[in-house]
Amino acid sequence: MFFEIKDEIKDILAINPGSTSTKIAVFRKGRALFETNVFHDVDVISGFENIGDQEKYREKFILEELQSREYDMSQLSAVVGRGGMLIGLEAGGYFVTPKLCDGMRDPKLPQHASSLGALIAYGIGKELGIPAFIYDSPMGCEILEVAKVTGMAGVEKYGCCHVLNSRAQAMRYAESVGKKYEDLNLIVCHMGGGITVNAQKDGRIIDTAAYDDGPMAPERSGGVPLLLFKDLIFTGMYSEKDVAEVISGKGGLYSYLGTKDCLEIEERIIAGDEYAAKIYEAMAYQIAKAIAGLSVPLKGKVDAVILTGGIARSKMLNDMIEAYAGHIGNFVVMAGEKEMEALAEGAARMLQGKEEAKEY
Repeated sequence: MFFEIKDEIKDILAINPGSTSTKIAVFRKGRALFETNVFHDVDVISGFENIGDQEKYREKFILEELQSREYDMSQLSAVVGRGGMLIGLEAGGYFVTPKLCDGMRDPKLPQHASSLGALIAYGIGKELGIPAFIYDSPMGCEILEVAKVTGMAGVEKYGCCHVLNSRAQAMRYAESVGKKYEDLNLIVCHMGGGITVNAQKDGRIIDTAAYDDGPMAPERSGGVPLLLFKDLIFTGMYSEKDVAEVISGKGGLYSYLGTKDCLEIEERIIAGDEYAAKIYEAMAYQIAKAIAGLSVPLKGKVDAVILTGGIARSKMLNDMIEAYAGHIGNFVVMAGEKEMEALAEGAARMLQGKEEAKEY
């Protein structure tokens, strides 16, 4: 054991880094004392070569925010960060060690802000002499061996999705119907700026449709026809950076409609914009196809399909998805995300010995 199991715990600091901001929250006995989003200078952020180089810059702003609230850091029992893009992590929690931090700093990994969660949590935890954890990394998928085969030798699929919110909402759904989470077969679709869909069985994510092989999203292309994509790449008009932006950042709805704002798009549709209606329905159609496809690893036995994330607040989108895929199972809307709560709850379970804290 890397830390002392406690019957009584005090506060937990949760840290969730995003591309240009860092969400932080302090929880006491399962309730947030406060939650805020610390915004960073985009020009400064873009000046760092690798994601890991932002660690101390962001940590400084987090500590300043806590000090501005006159929060007593000695009240903390643990720090927990969002899990990062380290391939090979399982779902659940890890005790943060220097080895895990070194892994998160690897420049060969996808450069995603979530990898900063472990680094910042470790730095603050070490300074205070308290344990640091990560919970439900985006890579925390234990996909079936057969699902890893892509059709191109040397290219193996790895599971990647919105693990943190997807599992948190799945657990909440199980509790709401009086069932054990591990006993349910669920398909969870997280819809935000990026959209991912996953199949959950025995408490594990066993297959995914992610941003590079799944449905289009407000700012991501999703899977596209390879031959046409090859032709596009070799026109000489696009740099590697341009291609990366087309896949994630300037793809999806943005590439067609010039906006990532679904509310704006729905207003255009209501006003009679037929092209916007076509593109928006296409996204719903692709999401529905991904949901239907992920009934396969569950062999058609689906207890519920959960729509979650910020865009799940859209009745227009939800209705279109269910119209195409309603035959797959019972649709349940759990709009919004519970990532900060999920981080704190995971850390609390590990502190109390109710859930294993793995070591990388």
